[in-house]
Amino acid sequence: MYETYSISDVIQADVRFQPLKEKLAGYVRGSDEYLAELLNELPLNSYPTYKTYLKKQAVPVNKIVNDGNNTIDKDSHYSDVFRNSLSPEKLVTCVDQKLSTGYEHFMFSARRWPENDCLGNRIYDPITSTWSEQYHFETYKQIAERAHAFGSGIMSLVNVKRNKPLKSNDFILAILAHNMPEWVITDLACQSYSITNTALYETLGPKTSEYIMNLTESPVLVFAKSNMYNVLSILPDLEYVNTLICMEDLNESELKSINESLLTKNFNKLNEKISLFSMKQVEQIGKLNSIPLIPPTPETTYTISFTSGTTGLPKGVVLTHQAITSSNAFVLSSMKVPNSKKNKQLYDMCFLPLTHIFQRQTTSYALSMGVGSGFLHKPDPLVLVEDLKILKPDFLSMVPRILTRFESGIKTTLSKSAIQKNIASNIIENKAARFSSHGGTDRSLLNFLLYHRVLIDKIRDSLGLTNGSFIVTGSAPIAKETLLFLRSALDIGIRQGYGLTESFAGICLAEPHERDIGSCGAVGISTECRLKDVPEMSYYAKKDLKGELQLRGPQVFSHYFKSPDETQAAIDKDGWFSTGDVGFIDSKGRIHIIDRVKNFFKLAHGEYIAPEKIENAYLSSCPYIAQLFIFGDPLQTYLVGVVSLEYEGTQNALSRLHPEVLSLSEEKLFDKINNDPILKKDLLLIINRCTEGLQGFEKLHNMMVGTDLLNVENGTVTPTLKIKRIVATKYFRKDLDLLYQQGSLIRVEKL
Repeated sequence: MYETYSISDVIQADVRFQPLKEKLAGYVRGSDEYLAELLNELPLNSYPTYKTYLKKQAVPVNKIVNDGNNTIDKDSHYSDVFRNSLSPEKLVTCVDQKLSTGYEHFMFSARRWPENDCLGNRIYDPITSTWSEQYHFETYKQIAERAHAFGSGIMSLVNVKRNKPLKSNDFILAILAHNMPEWVITDLACQSYSITNTALYETLGPKTSEYIMNLTESPVLVFAKSNMYNVLSILPDLEYVNTLICMEDLNESELKSINESLLTKNFNKLNEKISLFSMKQVEQIGKLNSIPLIPPTPETTYTISFTSGTTGLPKGVVLTHQAITSSNAFVLSSMKVPNSKKNKQLYDMCFLPLTHIFQRQTTSYALSMGVGSGFLHKPDPLVLVEDLKILKPDFLSMVPRILTRFESGIKTTLSKSAIQKNIASNIIENKAARFSSHGGTDRSLLNFLLYHRVLIDKIRDSLGLTNGSFIVTGSAPIAKETLLFLRSALDIGIRQGYGLTESFAGICLAEPHERDIGSCGAVGISTECRLKDVPEMSYYAKKDLKGELQLRGPQVFSHYFKSPDETQAAIDKDGWFSTGDVGFIDSKGRIHIIDRVKNFFKLAHGEYIAPEKIENAYLSSCPYIAQLFIFGDPLQTYLVGVVSLEYEGTQNALSRLHPEVLSLSEEKLFDKINNDPILKKDLLLIINRCTEGLQGFEKLHNMMVGTDLLNVENGTVTPTLKIKRIVATKYFRKDLDLLYQQGSLIRVEKL
């Protein structure tokens, strides 16, 4: 654990924040009034001016030794240590000492905004078989009451069965569900009683769930009704479960039928009886037998988040409440709420899976700011835009695949009319030129009186982004062209971040309106970073500021659950966690992820290939490539690949040379590309011209194309879309061999 050091402490210690210090001077530090004013005046990067911060976002802080001729680091295999320029002296663990846990953040919001919308969804009407045309929310006060009641009920049921005191919280609760308000209520119930939780992947199948449940010895599983079959199927193999809780309502008849007929395994390994309850039942039990709250401390383990892993079984990342508050401090120090929206009800769409730490970080921020979180009316990404149009969120977190679909959809819509296309192209090109040359928000009259009225507001409305202030994207690289296009077409800040499960998601976040886009931003105030040499890949930390990115700080995990060997392999004796990602730090202190350690192989002519570097280069430069798996046979001298493409973008790119493709459906287009060497060659040349900085031997010479070829169902990627190279190679082996049999389509062409 790190010594407590808050944003409040930074403000008191650093003369740069004197204006903010003076604004807070009239309040008792730590009081709700003080905290409200502090949150209202953040972010820190506004002091002394935002432009000052943009010039130097992170700075080297380690001690330097001078040998008389050269200034050298104590260890030449590492770069300097970088910290955020807002707090270079010490790493920040929380916003304020009174907000030292995730639970305290939520309860502060419940006190400050008791009637604010907290969690909401659309209601289904079984009579008309329709969903409501508006979101129905429960308030922060109501959610706090439900979370306390549910937590009390869980404690009562689990401990009676374990024959332990009712206040015993020495167990781990498991969650198996898609995103829904009850997911967050369960999480808050755990925080209320200092219960550690873990989330199971709906997409990874029963064996992974069984492994996690037995490893954690979890006695209670809270699940969505849609997972009832999966839960009952693996129940005979779950050794420690004694309590099953369905998030949705079950009537007495349904509960009786399942408990008496379907729970074929009546007792667990410890001879404890297994029973099923509905969430509403458990809440009622909690109200009748109200167990005193057990608030967490910074040291309390908040969650064990299992990485989906590219090889082998998932690893459990142990994250404390200090990790939550460090994360919140980082986000609040750099996330600006527009002045026009301060102290107003804001909304966020809880879209990315809560199983993954990225969405939990976003939701934690939302709960700390009184934001209302909406949920999709059914767990299907295809209804996202429909629900966005109703909720009209102020911000949301996305992944590149969704943003590239937004881009394709906008371009397709605009291309239906020649006049509309010309007008839109002129506006978007003018906006893009302005952002590329100046940066910053566009406050011109031309923008608001013409561009918005003629085009931008219509595009925003069509996607449900009417009220959008910014979008955060992460988990994979995104094309600079996509970032610039969407920023111009939507006139909205898009912030690319970087993080891992081991760092409670994002530890850096690009500024929303920078002129030179493409970075992941500077390391935040709660983490420090450095680069380590990767000589076998020709990356040298001290010389070029390129190397494996290492992290340390209160936002970074301390160990893997029950895996000392894995922990030792990942964290060195000085506490540095090796991410496995190769980064570059630019002159402003911003991080760029450029490669992945160890994923490299040699082709027949002796050249080393780093596939993730190449994949990232294509993904970040070609907007209509959604996924890419690069493969090189060591007996061959060129690369082939499996490429998932966006239909509209690919169709438009090819139509300039082959107008006939405009009449082809998605399935027929990709089938024709795969079977027509001329068409495939022309597409390859278009794609290869997009990339910059790649050598000829690093470019694709043949490929198989389609839609969503790499997916969780066939096991070729993890739920966070990381490629499982061994599995993918085996799965696509026949296709890859066929590509090599066909040979290089572009061998004679200059790349």
